[in-house]
Amino acid sequence: MGREFDETSSPRPLEWDSPAGAKPTGPAASHMGTPVGGPGLFRAVALDFDGTITDDGGPPDDALIAALAATRAAGIAVVLVTGRIAAELEQAWPGAVGAVDCVVAENGAVLLTSTWRRLLAAPIDPRLDAALARAGITVRRGEVLLAGAAVDEAAILGEVRTLQLGCQTLANRGELMVLPAGVTKASGLSQALVQLGLSPHNTIAVGDAENDLALQDMSELMVAVGNAVGSLRATADVVLDQPDGAGVAAFLRSDIVSGHRPVHSRRWRVLLGVDDDDVDVELPASGLNLLITGATGCGKSYLAGLLGEQLVQQGYSVLVIDPEGDHIGLSHLSGAIVVGGGLSLPEPDEVLRLLHHRYASVIVDLSSLRSEESHRYQEQLLARIEVHRRATGLPHWVFLDEADQTVGPVAARLPGFEPARKGYCFITWRPEDLAMQAVAALDAVVAICSDDPEDDVIDLAAAVGEVPHDELGAALAAHPARAVLTRREAPGRARLFTPGERATPHLRHVHKYDRRPLDREHSFHFRRSPAEATAARAGNLSELEDELTRCERAVLRHHCPEHDLSRWVRDVFHDPDLAGAIAEVESTVTAESPVATVERARFALVGILQERLLR
Repeated sequence: MGREFDETSSPRPLEWDSPAGAKPTGPAASHMGTPVGGPGLFRAVALDFDGTITDDGGPPDDALIAALAATRAAGIAVVLVTGRIAAELEQAWPGAVGAVDCVVAENGAVLLTSTWRRLLAAPIDPRLDAALARAGITVRRGEVLLAGAAVDEAAILGEVRTLQLGCQTLANRGELMVLPAGVTKASGLSQALVQLGLSPHNTIAVGDAENDLALQDMSELMVAVGNAVGSLRATADVVLDQPDGAGVAAFLRSDIVSGHRPVHSRRWRVLLGVDDDDVDVELPASGLNLLITGATGCGKSYLAGLLGEQLVQQGYSVLVIDPEGDHIGLSHLSGAIVVGGGLSLPEPDEVLRLLHHRYASVIVDLSSLRSEESHRYQEQLLARIEVHRRATGLPHWVFLDEADQTVGPVAARLPGFEPARKGYCFITWRPEDLAMQAVAALDAVVAICSDDPEDDVIDLAAAVGEVPHDELGAALAAHPARAVLTRREAPGRARLFTPGERATPHLRHVHKYDRRPLDREHSFHFRRSPAEATAARAGNLSELEDELTRCERAVLRHHCPEHDLSRWVRDVFHDPDLAGAIAEVESTVTAESPVATVERARFALVGILQERLLR
């Protein structure tokens, strides 16, 4: 059953001793999770009519009508989604269309506002009306559907089969609707949200009966009124403690709708991996802030991409600020695009416009920029994000890779940075450098295991999950290639897990390898012998490939036996897979290898690099 609605509960505050000894205090500590200025995640509320906002088939009472007006005034659209025929709705509640932003009538078949109306399906074949009349079955015709009594369902289905019509029947308490195949409240709400320019993931649905179950797939949060049928109460995310209009009026004024109190849906989840008992380790897909941290090269960007691809596949709008080009593989997914990289980088406002187009996801690849240019662009974009989210609810998620650089101490001066609104994924190997407002707003930490975990990683993960420092440190050190999850909602519990498999390619630092030159100190310097250097050096993988195609055989006979090439790739680019492939080829060459052996190795090395760079 969904959780009971209780306005008194509040999030548990976080306490953490930062390296400087500071703790979150004031508003950051006492009201973490409280959005600042304007609505939070939710931009639309979809309400059923009969049994949800009215209990007698008449108009809602004055208290609910006032709550509807207040909700709309706060910037949250109200959509009435009803099985009623539009004309019958207007008779029951004169002025209904003007009291909301949009009406979905006839269980998803008709869409109307105060200025226009549209049929979302072809009307039921009139031959069915005639056949039912001959059989003595009374129905009412809407603009699309037929409405009758649930007791006549078997007889109605018999006539549908006889006429070979593409119809479906749907019971709603004692009523029955005959609808075109595929028409549901969810399909109608989907069209309403398109008209309003809103995402289902910014929507709350409220209902009471069987035909409201369909709304679960077209909303982020499903709410059942206190008088709802058992099937809806059992699957709803929130069950109100009051029935129909009284419950809805109180809920519309609650801190859940305003965004001050996150509630996580059981239906929208992301999978991190599995634990030792083969049990899924999951996180809610919205309404929280996550830190992914660990040593350099341990798999942070892999895990971030695993979460990002699931969010994109579930229809969330995700903005990835990607300084190193780690996440461009997400563009393999429908609805996700990459900007920047080797192409022209759009202005920050244009990036935000792209996000609003069909709730797209955008990966901003900054790998071709110099460091100072990248930082300046990120600051400009970050300053605009919350303004856009307050207006549109998008993006649902902001992924900040190298977050210690983006939202380090300087973030305190960024006017638009409001992590308390939730929906941030911070990725960094230096969590101690994050701005305090980012740390204070954390809800979960994923720490990647390593042979020698940093104290700052252990400290923060332990603080968020209230797990003993030594216990967490031992777990992180003992299980390389795995990760530990700690959460504020599960104090005292650290979950060790093996990350899941990704569907999209993980292209770690691919543009950094290809285009961004390293400084002279970190470049590879070629030699013919220990005593004789050449004039050549490689500042990235593209330059390494070029030099290997033309260098003297003596260079290969010198570097390969010492595994210089693979060690450089491993130490500088932290890519063990690529380094391992190069090392395997290096092992075939000695200082005395014949020409044929050296040339086979040259060919193999160039092929490995070409394949890596062309992914």
